[in-house]
Amino acid sequence: MPGTPRLSGLTDASLRLLTSQKFVRGTAMGFWHTGYGEFHEPVGLPQFKPQPGRFLCTQCGEVHSSQDEMFRHRLEAHPLYRPVMLVQGRELGTNRVRITQPLLAADVEIAHCDRASLNGSDIPIFRLPHELAAAASGICRVVLSKDGADANFELDFRIASSKDLEGVEEQFKRIARGSRLDTHVIEKFIAATEEFNTAVGYDDGICAYLYGVLAKEQAGGSTLPYNAYEGKFNKAAEELAAYDRSLAQTIGSLVTFHFNQFQESARLSPESRVGRVSARYSDWIESPDSLGQYTTGMDELEGLVTDRETEHILGWASRPLSDLVKESPAIEKFLNHLSAEYDRKKLHILLGQLYAQLGDVERAMRHAKTLRNVSPFQGWAEALIKMLRGG
Repeated sequence: MPGTPRLSGLTDASLRLLTSQKFVRGTAMGFWHTGYGEFHEPVGLPQFKPQPGRFLCTQCGEVHSSQDEMFRHRLEAHPLYRPVMLVQGRELGTNRVRITQPLLAADVEIAHCDRASLNGSDIPIFRLPHELAAAASGICRVVLSKDGADANFELDFRIASSKDLEGVEEQFKRIARGSRLDTHVIEKFIAATEEFNTAVGYDDGICAYLYGVLAKEQAGGSTLPYNAYEGKFNKAAEELAAYDRSLAQTIGSLVTFHFNQFQESARLSPESRVGRVSARYSDWIESPDSLGQYTTGMDELEGLVTDRETEHILGWASRPLSDLVKESPAIEKFLNHLSAEYDRKKLHILLGQLYAQLGDVERAMRHAKTLRNVSPFQGWAEALIKMLRGG
């Protein structure tokens, strides 16, 4: 865990098992975070996983469609005299970055330097991209120099093998099925995945999410305070963003959905229930007179990683609004007892849309006005109010 002293003689997984007990103790039984049987009707290191066709300039925010275009823009529009290093179209800063997917030599670009060293040894500049592309694990310390100016970069290579990624997933499914989520279950998962050394980042991301769910539900023997769940969710999203795996994308989609980042949630897992519900929310925010495309059903994987409150919200928001008429008292009651402000906003939108469709102007107005001065929902609220007033 971040800030935990390294203990010699222990594997990463053993260390995580010991340090996890420092923060969460006890094995009291809690609900498995899915609630599947009951409800079935910053932090971390920067990661590199650019979206296809989207290369963002960190200096001005301009988006480019290719790595070469981004590189030319960076050098021409924002010239610097110090050495520059880009990986997959993103400029490296002074912070260590984690690399979890294999690099090509062409992914590494260097400018404004005439000397280079790798882990303390001088190396021809043209060889540096090839050496980095050959790395699979460990820290690569790079120093680029020109005219007395040095730039230092650190790359933490943790490239996971397919075998280890699949091993982590198989152990997760084996332990999750038929279990209730508690600290003991997470510790069993950590111990069962100890052998999958190259997938430690994947393992850490899953565990961060599970600990976040326990903190959010205040269940399962967790001693973390309620508000600690946000940090755990953010850590999970950061760790898992680098992995092009269904489990990682599903968890990422659930986390971004929770934080009301609907477009990102839909992008991460477009075919899942949470992805389609996120797209529906995006449609509503764009245009409150849209009914939004509803969806039904979820796959087993999503069922294994959905917390109880999110399951309720997804269950309601995935149905036609006309089906929710009799459910509105239960939704209102649920809203009044919710602790997470992020989730309360989702239900205000859902109820506002529902009452607007029913022609219940007073109730629809009440929910719209609640979000009238809340970013980023002011536009939705103002548009719904205007629509209700016949404007």
